This record gives sequence, structure tokens and C-alpha cells, in this order.
Amino acid sequence: MISPNRKHKRKSFFKYMPSSTAEIVLSNSTLRWSSPFKFNDPFDVPRELAFDISPKEIQLALVRNLENMINNPPQDSRGLEPKIQLIVEVLKNNPTEELKRELINGLKDEIENSHPPEGGLLAIKQQWQDWLPNFRILCLSEHHDKASMWYHYADKYSGVVLEVICDDELDSAWLMAKKVEYPETKPHVYTAEGWAELLLKPQEEATKTILHTCSYTKSPDWSYESEWRVSSFKRENDAGLISDYKVSKHEFGNLYLGPHIHAEAKAQLIQLAANYPNMMVFDTQIGLNREFKFIEIQG
Repeated sequence: MISPNRKHKRKSFFKYMPSSTAEIVLSNSTLRWSSPFKFNDPFDVPRELAFDISPKEIQLALVRNLENMINNPPQDSRGLEPKIQLIVEVLKNNPTEELKRELINGLKDEIENSHPPEGGLLAIKQQWQDWLPNFRILCLSEHHDKASMWYHYADKYSGVVLEVICDDELDSAWLMAKKVEYPETKPHVYTAEGWAELLLKPQEEATKTILHTCSYTKSPDWSYESEWRVSSFKRENDAGLISDYKVSKHEFGNLYLGPHIHAEAKAQLIQLAANYPNMMVFDTQIGLNREFKFIEIQG
């Protein structure tokens, strides 16, 4: 039976890690979820929202957006903030140029003569700062044979890659994983125009947009990772910036030992792997063609 929480068709993902981390994972049957503060890339999940965008820039963009919306009211206004939705519906019933001019002039006066929306912007920024330590994100990859990933995340080839199985019966957490996007252009919410559009949406929808964009988009420089993520918030009794959550032994798949792994760590991990019914252990070798070769270690 397919789990109702499944969001993709993948059978498994892969997690790169040092051998010392793998020993903890296999000893305790846990996986580590982290706050973005623990990520190695400070440009990953933004530490600050609307960075380098002034409230005045957002204010002017908001005027432009509202003027365009009044001149060209959308047919479907359900995705708008209630007050803006009301204006759109009034225009549909009375689409005169005189009413449009009155609304535009009135909104311009109200927005341009008011202080920039620093209070609301600062409140959103502060809420983001409060959320960051409480985020819990599990980062996974589509592949187990990326040399750059072995180098950066598996302790320069002396670590391991661990497969995690997408099990519908066990309702694996990574059934809900989302693929990270690597857009060539900056996401719209990182611009004044984007923020102006968010201010026209209901708060819940705007919050979802911010969370998705900031958690599931990265610069094209990182596209080689082919990353997927599962995000959540820390549980009530969790402390600090990391959480180790239990995983069924049936959700762990194959284990790939790095070509430079130390002999003691290798022996320990082979012994621990015997406790996992779906786990085969592979030696990883680098061939003359500069490609990885995986050779099963027979028990």
C-alpha cells in the first residue's frame, strides 16, 4: 500500500557522512536532523530575510503592484489579502476609470505619506530569526557516487555513504522529501518586488512561500549535490541545534565504505551492519578510469 504521505516515486536516498557519525547512526538506529545554523554553507538557508532591501524599496514596489492590480484586476482574487480582495471585487462590479483613479490616488497617498513598513518587516525578520534554531532539516542525495560529495561530506573519502529506503508501510519520513531547486535567477522573494507581492497575500500563504523558497532553493553552484530535503521543527523536548531521531532498522539500505576509510572504523561498521536486514556492505574503490567501483563485502 502506498503511503498517503509519499510525495515522489523514489525508492531510496543516500546520506554522506564521516565514519564516526556512521558508527553512532548504526549503533543507535538514528539519523541527525539539523538547524540551518549547523550547515557548512552560510549561503544555504538565509540567516536574514530581505537582506539588503530597504523598507522604502518594498514600499515603492507595493505602490507599483497595487496600481497594476487596480488597472488590471485579476479574475481570481482568492489568493490575495482580504482587504485587497475586497478592492478587486469592487472593481469587478464597477470597472470605471474614475473609480480606478480614485483608488490609485488614495492608495498612493496612504502608502507614500506613511512611514515605510519597518514595523511589519522587522517583525517578519525577527520571527525568521526565532525560527532558525528550531528548524530541523534532513539533507539527502539522489546519488551515492559523486566524488565532490565524498570529499566534502564523507571526510575526504574516509567516510561512508548510507542508503535510506523509502518504505511506504513504515511511512518513512523521507517519503515527504522535496527536491532542492537550483534556479539560475534569484528567487522573487529575495527582491523588493517579491516582498511587495507577499504583502498582498494572506499571511499563511506568504509564510509558506518564504519557508519553501528559503529551505528548498540553492544557488546553481550546488546543483551537483542533487539534493532532497525533509524539513520540520524540533520536538518539544529537543534542545540545541541538532536532533537525533529513531529510524527503523528496515529503513536502512546499503552501506558504502570510503576508499580511504581507516581499518578500525571499517571493521566496526561491518560488524554493526550485520544488525540491519536490508544492508549490504560495499568497498569503494577508485578505478583507473577515475570512476568509483563498488565491491560487495561478503559476510
